[in-house]
Amino acid sequence: MHPSLRRLLDMRELDLSLLAGGTPDRLAAPISWIHSSDLADPTPFLDAGQMVLTTGTQFDRESTSQTDYDRYVERLASHGIVGIGFGTEVVQGTPPELVTACERLGLPLFEVPYRVPFIAVIRAAADLLAEAAHARDTWALNAQRAISFAALKPDATAAILKELSRQMRRFVALVDARGTFALAFDEASAMPALATEPAHQRILHEAERLIGRSQRSSSTMSDESGQVNLQTLGRRDALRGVLVIAGMTPLDGADQTVVTSVVALTGLALEQNRELSRARGLLRSGLLQSLLEGNIALVRRIVRQMGGELPAEPIRFVAFDPPALARDALLNDLEARDVAGNVFFAASEGRVLVGVSEEDARAVAEGLARMAGVAAGMSEPALWSETGTATKQAVQALERALASDAEASVVVFSDVAERGLAALLPHADAVEIARALLRPVRDHDAENGTDLIGDVKVWLEHHGQWDPAARALGIHRHTLKNRVALVEKLIGRPLATVDARTNLWLALRVE
Repeated sequence: MHPSLRRLLDMRELDLSLLAGGTPDRLAAPISWIHSSDLADPTPFLDAGQMVLTTGTQFDRESTSQTDYDRYVERLASHGIVGIGFGTEVVQGTPPELVTACERLGLPLFEVPYRVPFIAVIRAAADLLAEAAHARDTWALNAQRAISFAALKPDATAAILKELSRQMRRFVALVDARGTFALAFDEASAMPALATEPAHQRILHEAERLIGRSQRSSSTMSDESGQVNLQTLGRRDALRGVLVIAGMTPLDGADQTVVTSVVALTGLALEQNRELSRARGLLRSGLLQSLLEGNIALVRRIVRQMGGELPAEPIRFVAFDPPALARDALLNDLEARDVAGNVFFAASEGRVLVGVSEEDARAVAEGLARMAGVAAGMSEPALWSETGTATKQAVQALERALASDAEASVVVFSDVAERGLAALLPHADAVEIARALLRPVRDHDAENGTDLIGDVKVWLEHHGQWDPAARALGIHRHTLKNRVALVEKLIGRPLATVDARTNLWLALRVE
């Protein structure tokens, strides 16, 4: 326990007597050291948290007024001094004016008997400080041992942080590289104020700032609710996240020692998890290839040995093409689902392919797309032996979803099939070819104020029949023939054949 005036008062050998300012919180305040001084203003030589002993030679009983005593006590109190000890019978007894001033300001004042030297009080405080330091060192050693044992558990990162929260009795969290809370523990309800959304956002904002610097760093945030310490994890230019520790009081030396070891252990655990995930990812890619080759029994046996199970047939495949950060979040979520045997997933050609039972497919696809903020394509129901067809359908549906420019949308292959073959054409090459074909016509419309594009589109919609198309446009059939002839001249090809008309119609669809 730290030295406090309460503990000094309890030492019978010191025989100290409390005279004023003895509130419980004042008596329990920690003392960092004790100095003796008879200066009228000793504050330049003292630090906050210390206590001062005086014999009162700075006070002239005949000329010192109550105001002088008040000012003396005010200087000490405002400087953070936690108590005054008055040595009696050296010059005089404890002045009643000093008692009054200390009582008014709530600063503890105690009397030191003449037979007790100041050095005895100082030595007693020093012994308590040494005892407290030894206790903290012992605690730090035991805490490091407990945290080291936690690191041996299967989910090492979570076990380490949970044990750290328990040992330090503080809020502990891990903010991942995406800037979100990946783990959080508050084994002692250390900071209820952190439960608020604004507090979370302040922490996340600071963590994102540290991650954005791409170098090992730390920072501290303090307010009336307590102190939050943040420390990056991982190597420079390869940060894995930020360790967050919060409590009502600042970290002391023992705390820092434990935190330093946790930073090293957590960083190592995160690196090991990354390597393990990479190895499992390579294995899944191999299993997907085996599924494509029809080795269903082999894949099922290996998945069972990994502690999982292939989802029940019929299944649907869902395809995603997320950016790097969203990809990590998606794979982490899939890892959690895979433990429960709900999905099979693998990376292939930069995409993430997920096999899930038909019953759960829609909910899983929409949930993953929404969580990662990306589009998804979903196949028709299939058997595992039809993995090749199902994955191709999912990729084609994904391409359609990406072309729609809608975030977190899910397109099913049946929706693409219903729109016909033209729905598969809007890719960059097809669009450029269509634009090149129609550019002379659009340029002519822009220069002459005509709408040849609209006229020829209506004509094609009426299967090249002149009279129905002309009636729909409200013009004479010969006028329509002249306009179509002009379009033929502009694009440099006749529209008398089915192939020519089909090409023009597709160009109008995909441009």
